Amino acid sequence: MKIISFHQETPFGEILRDLQGKIRSQKEKKPWRSFDDMSCMCVNQQVYRLIQKHCERYKATVEENLTIKLHAEEEIPWGVKYVGAQRRWKKGKGAGVKIGVIDTGISRDHFELKNRVKGGVDFVRGRQNGHGTHVAGIIVAEMNQRGIVGVSPESHIYDIRAFDEEGKSSLATILRAINWSIENGMDIVNMSFGMPQYSEALARVIKKANDRGVVMVASAGNNGGEVEYPARYDGVVGVSAIDQNGNLASFSSRGKGADRRAPGVDILSTWPGNQFRKLNGTSMAAPHVTGLMALQMARRIKVKATTV
Repeated sequence: MKIISFHQETPFGEILRDLQGKIRSQKEKKPWRSFDDMSCMCVNQQVYRLIQKHCERYKATVEENLTIKLHAEEEIPWGVKYVGAQRRWKKGKGAGVKIGVIDTGISRDHFELKNRVKGGVDFVRGRQNGHGTHVAGIIVAEMNQRGIVGVSPESHIYDIRAFDEEGKSSLATILRAINWSIENGMDIVNMSFGMPQYSEALARVIKKANDRGVVMVASAGNNGGEVEYPARYDGVVGVSAIDQNGNLASFSSRGKGADRRAPGVDILSTWPGNQFRKLNGTSMAAPHVTGLMALQMARRIKVKATTV
């Protein structure tokens, strides 16, 4: 497409008649779109080739049909910046990685998430709260020139709802949720929840997931003391929370089982109703690590596909 502006001292009607005569002889049905009061017209490449000499004769200004972008910008939350996601995006944004989020459910109609949620299962039914939506946004909020962006914005999220509106679940439901993740081929599972006591059954399903190659990431806990389960199990990446200065948050669990630290204070992310909200907690720290692991995994998938 070409944008042509003629000298405004030349009668535009006269120019149009002259050019139209040339085009009609070539049987062109829709030669241009004109803005008569501005002495401008838009023509496709084929028409421009036909009238190029006439444009030169009238000393017209000819411009390309440039792409114009909105000034609206996505906010990159401080946590996403802190973990270095932007730098890693040069090598990919997580495409091809399947991430299961075991949580309170995800608002699948949120504009940041609706193209990223690819499936899931609901073990509890009933009303949701926003916790799972917030966690999902940290991982995969989409690059769409508005709102925010997540750590791994091209990964696929699976909504594995195991918690009710009050944020409560049962051990049996968690076992079902992890087993569903294994059977449905999740690459990574995010578990922003915990309990203080050891469970043999939970340890076994974690081992089963590890044996199948599933990466398990869990929040350390918000008790300010010992790390909770499942983060404390071998084979699970336990994540503590830090603030914007890199200091361990006062509420964050710590010690054995805290394998990584990630942003967990004043974390802006998605919320039901196409909204956004800031939350604190190791629940917010774990998905930062999940997103980073998705970026790493996506690069390996890409390299493998290239070499095959």
